[in-house]
Amino acid sequence: MIYKQRSMPKILIGLSALMPRLQASHAEMLRVSEDFRIRKAGYGGEQHFDKHLLEFKPHYPHAILHDVCLKQNGVYFQMDSVLITPAFILIIEVKNLAGKITVKSNPTQFIQESPTGERKVLSNPIAELNRKQLFLNEWLKQRKIDIPISGLVTFAFTNELIFENVLETKITFTNETPTYLYSLSVDKEIISKDTIRKLAFELRNNHQEYDPFPLTKSMNISPIDILPGVICPACNTRGMKWKPRKWACPTCNHTGPEYHIAALADWRCLMGNRITNREFRSFMLLNDRQVTTRFLARSGLSHEGKGKGSFYVMNEKKNKHESALHEL
Repeated sequence: MIYKQRSMPKILIGLSALMPRLQASHAEMLRVSEDFRIRKAGYGGEQHFDKHLLEFKPHYPHAILHDVCLKQNGVYFQMDSVLITPAFILIIEVKNLAGKITVKSNPTQFIQESPTGERKVLSNPIAELNRKQLFLNEWLKQRKIDIPISGLVTFAFTNELIFENVLETKITFTNETPTYLYSLSVDKEIISKDTIRKLAFELRNNHQEYDPFPLTKSMNISPIDILPGVICPACNTRGMKWKPRKWACPTCNHTGPEYHIAALADWRCLMGNRITNREFRSFMLLNDRQVTTRFLARSGLSHEGKGKGSFYVMNEKKNKHESALHEL
């Protein structure tokens, strides 16, 4: 049973909001676009893995959780996927890498070779797994749970893999993972079905998602470099105009009444969860203060303060549209 689904990482949502609001010539655009490309590919690989894992339906009690980030001894550690069985826990590290991968040992190295022949030493996923196993073991001991923890590295898409030596940690391709999991022996009960269920809820409830917002602060980008304007969902032109009861795109003539909500979500990702009437007008390219006040009143935001010191707060629970607005 799946106790926690995977959702789009906030950093990916934020980067998709950031790119259309930076000048193409901005000094950070290359870094931002490359970071977005890598993270988008990684998330796509994880989604691909999740679909294949749906084939795994063993007869024994189990729990599956995707994308779990815990804190142990002041250190955060993130696990792509976790399988809990009566006999063991398996941490799964999902990798989405292109080209030929050569795996060496003593010391263990993953070397990526591009189609052009360029070679690059990658971060070692086995070392990452060992670290996560160590922290998860400590986290479980605090809850008086003692159960073997192992690791699995899975490549989201088929690569040319070359192993120079036999490794202790199993490496598979995503499409092979369900078959491999079925082959694992679950011949004793260290933890019961009820404990598996309780542990799955404990993991889910202790999950702490990384929050990079506002990106202008976490990525050291000046707020004055963020381009204002409501973005047209039809042609992606920035600078829709407000006409009576609707936004209108001057480029493609597309219209709609609530496109400022997507711009508000961008503001929260990039600038923070507070916005004043003046900031709203400036960001939406509005001239009418009264129209702005009506927009803010109807946007489900909390109004705090009085007079010139008043502002509006975007409650995260009231802005669940963020992930939908930035689906890739």
